[in-house]
Amino acid sequence: MSVILVASAEPRMGRSLVAAAIARRIARDGGAATLARLTGDDSAAEDAATFATLEAVVSPGTPVSEKDVQALAGDVVLEAPPGPVSALARALGGRVLEVGGVASPAMDAAPETLIGRVLTRVPAAQAGVVAARANVIAVLAEDRVLAAPSLADIAAATGARWLAGAPDAGSIEQIMIGTVASDAAEPYFGNRRRTCVVTRFDKTDIQLAALQTDLECLVITGGGEPSPYLLDRVRGARDEVAVLAAPGSTVETVRAIEGLYAASRFDGASKLERAIELLDAAGVPVAL
Repeated sequence: MSVILVASAEPRMGRSLVAAAIARRIARDGGAATLARLTGDDSAAEDAATFATLEAVVSPGTPVSEKDVQALAGDVVLEAPPGPVSALARALGGRVLEVGGVASPAMDAAPETLIGRVLTRVPAAQAGVVAARANVIAVLAEDRVLAAPSLADIAAATGARWLAGAPDAGSIEQIMIGTVASDAAEPYFGNRRRTCVVTRFDKTDIQLAALQTDLECLVITGGGEPSPYLLDRVRGARDEVAVLAAPGSTVETVRAIEGLYAASRFDGASKLERAIELLDAAGVPVAL
């Protein structure tokens, strides 16, 4: 059994995403891997639960302690809490894959245990220069799919209530503000994929037009209730669409959502395939 510790000096650097992508690539190529989250911080339980939802990857579903690691099967890809990692690597006999941003501080991993560094959210103009840094094995440039917030994060940031759809729905790719008139709405929304449309509660014609496109979520603003007809249409024909009711205005709601980009948590399969594509394109070997 080998242990790969995916670590970062700071939180929200993309450890969960990188760990899941490494484990999925091993499984894709016929290997046996267990993806697990180490205890030690407030995010451990949520990360472990997300890992358990991924297909083709074995995961215990709850955070593991250091003493539990030896009981895991196959190659173990273990997400560590943010912070120092050298003592943990020695205790587990593991190797360290650092994840960080362009300006992240170096970690304390011993040179003989360091696999390399994966840098995330790198501006495209800097990607070539950053890739030449010592020990960098992959650069994940800023990416719309990876930066997209989850619907759960949108609901929390806007103080919205769930009116329809599953609270555990995944991330989206585009945030769009509803049009002024319904005749322009369907072609406008139809040019985008996996959208979240933000519009006032009384703009029923705009909401219905959005339902004819590749819609993931409607955020109804203004504090009012949407038309019962809208909710009937969603539940009867588009039950995969989430409908949220936010108390703020459309402008306030969009501003709250803007702050989530690049800070939203890894939410499972919706971002995983893109991360795998980027690691493959960077030439990162499956057997680290």
